Amino acid sequence: MKSINLASFLALSLVSVSLNAQNRIGSGAVDELYQTHCASCHGKNLEGGSGQSMIDGIWKHGSSDEEIAKSIRDGFPELGMAPWKGALTEDQIRSLVIYIREQNQLADKEALLKRLEPSGGVFNSEAHSFKLEKVAEADGIIWSMDFMPNGDLIATQRDGKLWIIRKGKLIGPIKGIPEVWQRGQGGLLEVALHPDYAENKWIYLSYAENIGAEEDGKPAGMTAIVRGRIKGKKWVDQEEIFHVPGEFHTNAGVHFGSRLAFKDGYLFFSIGDRGRMEMAQDIARPNGKIHRIHDDGRIPKDNPFLSEPGAYGSIWSYGHRNPQGLDFHPTTGQLWETEHGPRGGDETNWIRKGLNFGWPTITYGMNYNGSPMTNLTAKEGMEQPKTYWVPSIAVCGIDFYEGNRFPEWKGDLFVSGMASQELHRLTIEGNEVVSDEIVMKNQGRVRDVANGPDGYLYVSLTSGSPQKGSIYRLVPAN
Repeated sequence: MKSINLASFLALSLVSVSLNAQNRIGSGAVDELYQTHCASCHGKNLEGGSGQSMIDGIWKHGSSDEEIAKSIRDGFPELGMAPWKGALTEDQIRSLVIYIREQNQLADKEALLKRLEPSGGVFNSEAHSFKLEKVAEADGIIWSMDFMPNGDLIATQRDGKLWIIRKGKLIGPIKGIPEVWQRGQGGLLEVALHPDYAENKWIYLSYAENIGAEEDGKPAGMTAIVRGRIKGKKWVDQEEIFHVPGEFHTNAGVHFGSRLAFKDGYLFFSIGDRGRMEMAQDIARPNGKIHRIHDDGRIPKDNPFLSEPGAYGSIWSYGHRNPQGLDFHPTTGQLWETEHGPRGGDETNWIRKGLNFGWPTITYGMNYNGSPMTNLTAKEGMEQPKTYWVPSIAVCGIDFYEGNRFPEWKGDLFVSGMASQELHRLTIEGNEVVSDEIVMKNQGRVRDVANGPDGYLYVSLTSGSPQKGSIYRLVPAN
């Protein structure tokens, strides 16, 4: 991360700002904080004026968020910068740090777009050049995809359709799948084949369900999981794997989580905080958690909170906002996750048994309107992300690349970004993310990414109005 020359931040001229003006900032949006207190010296767009530019790449007093916050808080009186610890709260100082990060990213956008623009249909990344080949298209959002042993794709459409895709043609929709609750981000979500699908034919679906529950007099829902088989174009042999009693349902249409990952006979899955962020810290609630169950739905006896009175027995980790990426490292067996932050603070985490990942007590983001959420980015007993994004990229599906078509990518984690319309490649060494490369941008909202049995990498993109979902494969350019 960059650090910034903050000796001129909120320069000497700001000392004359009246106490009334300082009191008016309250919990106002961060852009208002900046425009009121900083723009007169540093420019409306941080480009500089009587004070130095904040987006010119010149950094002086430390590169970390903590060092930037300290510069704002304590100032440099000997250099003409007043301390602001008496006028700005810690939450407001934290919001300004995030705002500076955001604006620097936006300033770099033009150069980034130029670097990532395909030439003659060829995308040039650090290790490989590739082209995009369209595989299939549907009307609506393709939320998730997985591959069958014969090379067919199986894909979910959020509005409640399940498709088989064979040689570019959509077969279905499959009849008899569960009725989904279509509210906001809810609907038909993840599809995943059992690791032993060739023998048992089990297919797992996660979805938003409404069982008649209400919250505050409004219909309420929660994430559910079933498994079944497909015969012809019909869903059969359905078994319930995970359902939540109506007392835990919420009327919010957001943060269903829903990604699935299998290992050693266990099913790991995510549920977002369902728009009730305080519940993510409550182990008596299922939302805001990563869960572990046996692949037939039983609760493992060694789950971390099973013996605690009132705890939800399937919880594996907690303190999550909206995890929509989940996959095991093919070599180390580590479980990795991505989750949506608020404005800023999308995270990549290494998930382990019983740990608290902090939401909403700690975060690298702020409220969508720019107002402060918390000044804390770390706290004892809470895990730090292995990497995070400010501004948010709107992380969704992830997959470790295991094919041979792109040998330099093998073992790297590919992360989808919806709002940023980006595909990221994270290099992981041991327990740490050591690099983050954007390999593709502005081809549509990237919602899911998956290994194909043919060794290619596949992505699910959403674009247009009305929305269309497309599946593409990345093919080596040479």
